[in-house]
Amino acid sequence: MKSIKKLMPFLKGHKAQVFLSLAFAFVSAGSRLSVPFLAGRAIDLMVEGNTDGVLIYVYVMAALVVIGSLFRYLFDFYVSYLGEAIVHEMRQSIFRSLSKAPLSYLDTQEKGQMVYRLVGDTENVKNGLLSGAAAIYDGIIAIMFTLAFMLYVNYLLAILVVVLTPLSVIVSRAISKNNSKYFKRQAERTSRIGGFMKEEMNNSVSIRTLGAHEERKEEFIQSAEELRDSNFKAMMMASLVNPSTRLVNNFIYAAVILSGAALLISGLDIGVTFTIGGLSSFLTYANSYMAPFNEVADVYSEMGYAIASLGRIADTVSLTPDPDEGKKDLEGDIENVYFNHLDFGYESSRKVIKDFDLEIYPKHKIALVGPTGCGKTTLINLLLRFYDPQSGQVEINETSTLDLTKKNLRRRVSAVLQDPWIFHGTVKENIAFGKKGASDEEIIASAKLAKADAFIRRLPQGYDTPISDTSALSGGEKQLICLARAMVASPDIVILDEATSNVDLYTESLLKKGFDDFMEGRTSIVVAHRLSTIVSSDLIVVMKDGEIIEMGNHEELMDKGGFYKELYSAQFA
Repeated sequence: MKSIKKLMPFLKGHKAQVFLSLAFAFVSAGSRLSVPFLAGRAIDLMVEGNTDGVLIYVYVMAALVVIGSLFRYLFDFYVSYLGEAIVHEMRQSIFRSLSKAPLSYLDTQEKGQMVYRLVGDTENVKNGLLSGAAAIYDGIIAIMFTLAFMLYVNYLLAILVVVLTPLSVIVSRAISKNNSKYFKRQAERTSRIGGFMKEEMNNSVSIRTLGAHEERKEEFIQSAEELRDSNFKAMMMASLVNPSTRLVNNFIYAAVILSGAALLISGLDIGVTFTIGGLSSFLTYANSYMAPFNEVADVYSEMGYAIASLGRIADTVSLTPDPDEGKKDLEGDIENVYFNHLDFGYESSRKVIKDFDLEIYPKHKIALVGPTGCGKTTLINLLLRFYDPQSGQVEINETSTLDLTKKNLRRRVSAVLQDPWIFHGTVKENIAFGKKGASDEEIIASAKLAKADAFIRRLPQGYDTPISDTSALSGGEKQLICLARAMVASPDIVILDEATSNVDLYTESLLKKGFDDFMEGRTSIVVAHRLSTIVSSDLIVVMKDGEIIEMGNHEELMDKGGFYKELYSAQFA
């Protein structure tokens, strides 16, 4: 029942297909299950020697077989169509949910597992739950028709079948009641090994450079063995269900044969005419009545996979979206940015930012420097509202960013972060991603400003060259394309978070001039470890352990002879 409730949201908009498939199953089952009844009548006519009547029954049965087969095909077609439609809706829902999920959630999840939910889990649901649902769906209709025919042919034997059949369900339930934990464990380990392989492929160069492939191999072997054990236990338990139910059903079938034969031999008057043809029909119906239970047992293992996968899909789809309580839009020029006594920690027990207070004036270039882990990138995350502070607030034009819509806020800010992001598309499309409807002239001008134009023109198709994250571009070339993407957006605030970390010193020196031209007349925040790139900043903020320990321009800080001078001297010693 819980599984059906989790599946219901994805059935919205597909009610027509559900009702059509139900109608097709009804006609198919009715046509197919009328044949044994007519066959029984034909047998009785043959016993009586009425061959002409037998031919009529044969023609009618042939027509019913054709009709039943046609509507069975339509039923299977619509169930398959419905399955694909539901899986399509699931994938869209998962993607929407993950794209709106808070970064605090995404940062704590294994990327491989999230990919598996989008691909592997949805396939499990299609192959398992929908196949099982189709078997149950068709089976219920078949049971209704079969029971009606059995009651008509011989109500005493029908009662016997109905009374004994629950034994099959009881046996199946007794064996499978603890199976869900095995399928859940199996799905978790399948997802884990998928995530492991994604990490292995993404970081293969680093792993080989460190000579850690043997250790990784051992980790993989251990994960594979755990998955093998889970698979074995899950399949072992599932494989017991079908033979057990079939064994019980065979006993029931034998009981029906013996009871029916006894009624025929004894000639007991039970209020209905019971003939050899009737017994033949009844035995077919008894077998058909028990068949749906066997079919469900056949797909039980796949249904176990599917139920576990559906649970993870439902959990993902029901994620609370990244909160955006803001209702206001920034209008006019940005006059100032104020970090107003911020406190923040990714974990409640450890603060990364402590009572941080800083005002950034319009059209000023501000540099954030300090040792790794001092909170520089965290400030950028707070400004862009990737995270919200525990106390204090970030204000733009004296308005808290919590009151601004995230879409509007981020449209006014361009950030080039440490890790370059290139998606599958042309160079032109990657740059134009920063500004919807950007012209070719704007794209080329931004690329020139980012010092990317020269290497782009050397590519096989220039700006129309298809690229992706796995293309044969250096880290520096990818970073330059990302810089051009930020520049084409022409934002009010520019953020450069270690934006030159992947380029050589010569290219960095060229970029410095481009940055200065680009940031002219704009408020800019630069995070840099290479202090040579920020000496011209209007204000350099020196951070340590989430707090400001020094502020001033380059000359002032060097004259102070404090921590900044130590950092600068260490780089140029």
